[in-house]
Amino acid sequence: MSGQKESRNRWFWVLILVSVFLLIGFQAYAAEIDFIQQAIKVKQAKWVAKENPISRLPAEIRKKLLGAPDQDLDTGAPLLEPYGAEAAALPSSFDWRSAPGGNFVTPVRDQKTCGSCWAFSTTAALEAKCLITFNWPGTNLDLSEQVVLSCSGGGNCSSGYASTASDYLQSTGTTLESCYPYTNSNGVCSNACANWQKNAYKIASWQYVSISGSATAATIKNAIYNHGPVVVWFKVYEDFYSYSSGVYTYAYGRYEGNHFVLATGWDDTQSAFIVKNSWNTTWGMAGYFKIAYSELTGATQFGYWTYGYGTAIKPNKALPYLDLLLM
Repeated sequence: MSGQKESRNRWFWVLILVSVFLLIGFQAYAAEIDFIQQAIKVKQAKWVAKENPISRLPAEIRKKLLGAPDQDLDTGAPLLEPYGAEAAALPSSFDWRSAPGGNFVTPVRDQKTCGSCWAFSTTAALEAKCLITFNWPGTNLDLSEQVVLSCSGGGNCSSGYASTASDYLQSTGTTLESCYPYTNSNGVCSNACANWQKNAYKIASWQYVSISGSATAATIKNAIYNHGPVVVWFKVYEDFYSYSSGVYTYAYGRYEGNHFVLATGWDDTQSAFIVKNSWNTTWGMAGYFKIAYSELTGATQFGYWTYGYGTAIKPNKALPYLDLLLM
């Protein structure tokens, strides 16, 4: 009897300690949201901060989502030019999800707790480029981020280079998600299905839209409009985890790390880019966010490096069968 009593007592104190830790965590988060909302109000920012599955993650886990390095590797890729003649015809708003002909952006994915944004953003750019090149509006072409993560040599769950991933998508490509489903880990390239390279989608080329902070709103908009959604690097601060809606501008918190995303459009009436994230549809505006043009030179340095893709290339296989599979 005494043993059972001691066991019950131990479990009682364990429950008490767990409850205390949960309460402390909830209070800390509540305080963080309050500070963010106050900062938004004081700075007259035009966005809303709310609790979401990303903001509720422990601080050390949230930071793991940010897998972009501080500096890009110099791959020798050219700068995308010219801009002048093309930029003159740009509409005041545009989004590849609602472009003439339909939606040319695949659904929002979930990188989970691995810092694989560099693989997700580049794969998302390839998916969109395939839909544009082959006129497949509304097609959920689900390509394997795990192949890029495990096989490209571009990085791992800690950090990776969009430039190296882009080189790999040009030279080798990636195949359907079913060949190597996402594991939320570094993985091993040999775990992909046999001879997957024969069924890989590629890009014919890629170019920098901006290098080391050279971007302007016009250059990024021109690249999106004329070449498709672009991969974008930017700095993330604590408040960004709690983004819910509106046009994001930095309002509160410490610098957390860097992130890669996919810019799909813009809206001049809000002076904002429209951007696809890889944190599931439960974050932001169904997985998307808007960010102000002013952040190009603001705290986040949005677009400090930006990458645009050339024409997509289909796999070397029985293409009619593949096209039917993707309908």
